[in-house]
Amino acid sequence: MRRHPTHRLAHLSDLHVTGDGSPVGGVVDARAQLLRALEVLTSWNLRCDAWVLSGDLSDDGSPASYAWLCSTVLDAAASVGADVVWATGNHDEAAAFRSVFGPGVAGVSGPVNAEHDVAGLRVLVVDSSVPGRPAGTVAPESLAWLGGRLAEPAASGSLLVVHHPPLPPLQDAAWRWPLTNPDDLARVIRGSDVRAVLSGHFHHSASGAWAGVGVSIAPSLVYTQDLTVGGDLRGQFANTGFAVVEVYDDVVTHTIVPLDRGPGVGGEIPAER
Repeated sequence: MRRHPTHRLAHLSDLHVTGDGSPVGGVVDARAQLLRALEVLTSWNLRCDAWVLSGDLSDDGSPASYAWLCSTVLDAAASVGADVVWATGNHDEAAAFRSVFGPGVAGVSGPVNAEHDVAGLRVLVVDSSVPGRPAGTVAPESLAWLGGRLAEPAASGSLLVVHHPPLPPLQDAAWRWPLTNPDDLARVIRGSDVRAVLSGHFHHSASGAWAGVGVSIAPSLVYTQDLTVGGDLRGQFANTGFAVVEVYDDVVTHTIVPLDRGPGVGGEIPAER
């Protein structure tokens, strides 16, 4: 029998939008890539309760990049009745972010932490960015804030959004910019109602178990790491996409949605059949 989730969320990460629309690395039009993803999200027959954007929203941290992103994403989300959850990453600038999204989004100063209620599902955003550094750290004040929020369970449990994954990276160079204190974060998460962790940052999809919960890393919308080179690091304009998170009473699933489509194999089966 077909089961239906209680909640469905789209998980997009590492958008790297530029303020002037210039291509990322001189190669990729990040705005066009986001528009491709939004076209899918606003046209397909899988309705999402919320869209979670898990950091590195901007490539240059400019107010212009956030202004374009804010109007574009919020207009698209409103057309399908989806909430939007924003998180910041190491490429983002907190002051510019707040200048566009407003201080009410995630406080007036300090780490950009936030809490969202998505039809009873609590989505907690914890800032892991450190100004001027690619590696991440969850600050003591953020750990204290998170612990306070998790002291009382939510109706449908919680999801944690943190840009830097608490998982060991695959590629050698990525060890230069990991989350530096995953054990501190694990002490807050373990035994709580957190059901899954959503991250980005590594520019390739990955998953693992940590602190008693599953962690899912979404691929970048703009460029991904070429894992065929093994432990080396080579960014490529390929395999871009996002993830869909489906929350059931007893399980949380994460499905990667590539933006590129290939030749059809076999006949298409309409959902209504």
